[in-house]
Amino acid sequence: MTIFEQMTGGGVSRRGMLKGGAAAVAALSMPGFVRAAGDAPLYGGVFIVGAAEEPRHLNLNTSTDIAIKLIANPIFSKLVGLKSDLTTKPDLAKSWAVSDDKLVYTFNLNEGVKWHDGKPFSSADVKFSFEKILFPLHNVGKTLQPFVKSVEAPDANTIVFTLNSPNDYFVTFVAGQGFIQPAHLYEGTDFSQNPANLKPVGTGPFRFSSWSRGQELALVRNENYFLKDQPYVDRIVTRFIPEPSARINALVNGEVDYVTYADLPPSMVAELRKNRDLVVTSAGHEAWGSIVELMMNLDKEPFSKLEVRRAIAHAINRDFIIEKAVYGLAKPATGPVSSQLGWAYAPDTMQYPFDVAKANALLDQAGYPRDAGGVRFSTSVVTNRSTEAFVKAAQIIAEQLKAVGIAVTVSALDTATINDTVFTKRDFGMYINSLTTGPDPAMGVQRQYVSSNIRPVPNTNAIGYRNPAVDKLLADAAQSPSRDERAKLYKEASRALCEDVAMVWLYENPTFSAFNARFGNLHSWAAESIYAYGDVYWKEGSARRS
Repeated sequence: MTIFEQMTGGGVSRRGMLKGGAAAVAALSMPGFVRAAGDAPLYGGVFIVGAAEEPRHLNLNTSTDIAIKLIANPIFSKLVGLKSDLTTKPDLAKSWAVSDDKLVYTFNLNEGVKWHDGKPFSSADVKFSFEKILFPLHNVGKTLQPFVKSVEAPDANTIVFTLNSPNDYFVTFVAGQGFIQPAHLYEGTDFSQNPANLKPVGTGPFRFSSWSRGQELALVRNENYFLKDQPYVDRIVTRFIPEPSARINALVNGEVDYVTYADLPPSMVAELRKNRDLVVTSAGHEAWGSIVELMMNLDKEPFSKLEVRRAIAHAINRDFIIEKAVYGLAKPATGPVSSQLGWAYAPDTMQYPFDVAKANALLDQAGYPRDAGGVRFSTSVVTNRSTEAFVKAAQIIAEQLKAVGIAVTVSALDTATINDTVFTKRDFGMYINSLTTGPDPAMGVQRQYVSSNIRPVPNTNAIGYRNPAVDKLLADAAQSPSRDERAKLYKEASRALCEDVAMVWLYENPTFSAFNARFGNLHSWAAESIYAYGDVYWKEGSARRS
């Protein structure tokens, strides 16, 4: 029996339970129990998330897999968080200061913070997390490591980062990706096999409770959370619902309260917008600048040939893909940086408009004539089976490439198989994926193209792109302290990548999430609201903690 069934006796819908509970309380006039007025946070209730995928583990510092972060984020804390305008807000650090030369960052930590297992948290945990996990293992942290001279913990409540040179994105990484993990559980262990990956221990607002494989995962309120009066709801439960229509029906019927854009099929956005019980929003994703990409394995023929990559770019009708796969909710991507990151976005990159005749001419030029059956060569395109839009896009691309003599087999796989096939073994032809380009290109863009990041880790340079000039542009952009200079370098890198057709950037991912209107503090403050829901509250809760 699932947690949901235990709470309801197995025979009452969750919507009925909430309505019935509120009505009973109102009838009894219990003190302290009121219906929410305005946006004042109230206490109690269960917040249920509907997720398409079940993660393999919950170590969110060794992977940027959204299925992991969607669940694990409320368990952990960072030094600081990111607000919607990409400025920082306190978390484990109550204050911080930067030296005049922009080389020394000093964070003053909250006192008396404890891990969920009761052990005291200290600056030693921060030092360990950055030096032993984030810098060597995180696919973005690895690119930042060369710019950090030292991480010091002069006392239990102070952590000091000293940089080799001023860095414009250091704090953005700390705020966006720097989750702190317990040194007392990880030090001296094989991080990939540590039991805490499956039963994580953090300092965040919610504690790990239980995991029923294939069904749901539950978190419970951290009664000793260091931020006063938080969290508000008693539990967060993530239910694994792979089938899209079943997931959305659960949202509409009140059986789940939240579905993120990663799990919300674009085909259902228009209908959900009509539902007054739901909030459908594209706000709260400001940090990401997500682009859906057609990656090609550049270490293998025929994709190693520039003429073939340009031919494929010309053979793909992106407007048709946007219309049919994402129902017109997106716009074409024009390169490796999303237009949402306006300061680094280059609008004048080389483009490859839909042109079948041009594609055929380029394939002839590349030395791939048609055989008796009209086929030039065969390949495959891999994509994630849980994302409806990606599967549709893959099917459309297969049809469009067939028109120019390229036979494409579509393989819709689960995330674990994709990571092994694409990133570990690199045994693929093409791959449709969605990766963020923000909150800073040094974090979202660089990882995909620098030659030093060709390694068997998810969301790295799996295409095998190598260009010393681009390596230098991205390295210079990452370490420059000047935002204007960085913008210039990123735009130059974007132009070079587009000329090389490092991949085909299909469209800027539409970011619509939906949640039950009876919950507040969702998508209201965080640039990473897709999973920053540790302070969510139920509007029919109690004014005081029971």
